[in-house]
Amino acid sequence: MSKYQTKIVEALKNGAKLQCTEGANYKAWLVYPDGRKENVRRNSANKVCSDFESKLVFGEWSGIRWRS
Repeated sequence: MSKYQTKIVEALKNGAKLQCTEGANYKAWLVYPDGRKENVRRNSANKVCSDFESKLVFGEWSGIRWRS
């Protein structure tokens, strides 16, 4: 896993949520607990979701989050 992908994982572990749009040209971003948003590369978001599927909670309206 790249340093960039590790940064996404650490953000999720620290309470950020991963959100994205739908469709062929979707965008992905992190929303931090303080409300700050940061765009992330969608291929890296896909990799994190694939590699850590069992540790993530999907399907919540507020975004993908790290399982407590």
